[in-house]
Order: sequence, then C-alpha cells, then structure tokens
Amino acid sequence: MVSLAGCGGNPVAPSAPVDVPSVAPGKVAIISIDGLRPDALLTVGAPNILALADRGAYSWQAQTVMPSTTLPSHISMLSGFTPDVHGVVWDDYIKERGPILVPTLFSVARSYRRRSAVMAGKPKFTYFCEGGGSDVCAITSNGDDEVTSGAVSNRAVDLLFVHLPDVDVNGHRTGWMSDAYLTAVRRADLAVGRIVSSLPADTTVILSADHGGHLSEHGSSQASDMTIPWIIAGPRIAQGRRLSSAIRTVDTAATAAYVLGFPLQPGAAGRPVLEAFATPNLAR
Repeated sequence: MVSLAGCGGNPVAPSAPVDVPSVAPGKVAIISIDGLRPDALLTVGAPNILALADRGAYSWQAQTVMPSTTLPSHISMLSGFTPDVHGVVWDDYIKERGPILVPTLFSVARSYRRRSAVMAGKPKFTYFCEGGGSDVCAITSNGDDEVTSGAVSNRAVDLLFVHLPDVDVNGHRTGWMSDAYLTAVRRADLAVGRIVSSLPADTTVILSADHGGHLSEHGSSQASDMTIPWIIAGPRIAQGRRLSSAIRTVDTAATAAYVLGFPLQPGAAGRPVLEAFATPNLAR
C-alpha cells in the first residue's frame, strides 16, 4: 500500500520541434486539486487518490513555485516555465495584461494537432482558453461537481486538464485542515474517482496541486504552502513506486509532454519524471 510518511506583449509561438521524446504518443489527464496539502490525504484516507498512487508512482514532497498562489503556479504547472520567465505573479484574470507569454501545453499540443480540453472552477483559467490555447474550454463558478461533469463529457481528448476548486475555497473560508476543508478533500476524492473511472484505458493520469496552505491563506515560502502531492499512473508507469527524485510543479508539464510525444520549448525548467516509468528504455 501507499506510504504517506514524510509528509503584456505577444505570446511566444511554439518553435520547431526539438528533442522529441522516445515514447509512442499517449493521452494525458492532469487533475489539479486547488490548495491540497499532502497531509490532508493521510487525515481523510482519500481512497480514490491513494488507489491512484498505489497503481502508479508518487511523491508527497513535491514543490510548487513562488509565489505559491493559484495562477502563477498553474501557469508553471502547465507550461514548464517558472514565474521569473513566464512573468505572471498576479492571481486574477486581468485581460489588459495580455496573454500568457510562454507556450503552454495546450498551445504546443495544438501545433502537434493534438486536441485538448480545460475544465476549471475559477475565472482566472480563462488565460488558458485564449489565442492558441485549449480547443475546448469550460470555466464554471459552480464548484467541483460541475467541473467533474465537464471533465467526464470531454474525457476522450488527447490532453485533459481538470481544476477542482472547492478544497482551496474551504481553506480560505474556514482554514487549512479545518473540518470543512477536510470534508472538501473527501468530496474531491470522490470527484477524482468519477473522473479516473471515465477515462480511456490508455490515459496517463497526473494528479497534483498548485499549492498548500496554512491558517486561512497561502502564498508564502513556508513548507505548508509549498509542499504538494504528485501522483502519476498509467500504462507505462511503475506501480506503487515512491519517488525519490525532487519534483517541482514545472515537471508536470514536462512529464505530460513526454507522454504526449512532444517536447517542451527551449528554456523550460521542467524535466520529465523518468523515475516514474516502469521500463528503463523509455528514458531519453
């Protein structure tokens, strides 16, 4: 079983393909549970999330970026670039500030004719829907249930991104690790079970978070804000492997691109988490 111990300008267009990964292209679903601390999984049990880890590879010590807030973290998660490069340090959708200035997984996938979908629970994710962003985009303010329904309806795309907002919402309302927060974690676990069970069998699932939290806030460099879970499961992934390598949220983009069969753009900080793969010859 899984161990939980130790707990402004124009966008850059994707450049010519370089260093194409040596794996057959597959499908990827990235599930981000906003504000999820790894120790919350131990507290509530989270059977669906822990089952995903049990049939895949995982770390409870992955790290997000500074500022440890939703929009900067997700842009890093979904592009492989750190905030000092992608430039987004604010945490709201501000149209006047222009589009994301680095290629995202969605824009690169489009250049490889791979279809993508974004299902998200906060308006700030509109950034991923503009210009050359995701092919399908649904932003709702009605919480995890509606996001989950949208994800199930769009499960057959090559790249599916799902953002579940309610854990973070309850962290701000009543505090991280409060009863309401932990109840939201349990409900998010049910949503994960529903999403994962609907996916095609050849889909690789990456589950993570944008940040943790403390008291009723986040955004600092302290461990409770920076430490996030990171789980990957799928056809080529080792089963029940606790990862020893240091994992950063930018590695989510790199690992997803690796499975999808295309590289990130030059200058990206993310690297594929090759330790998670079962077969050594999948490494470059």
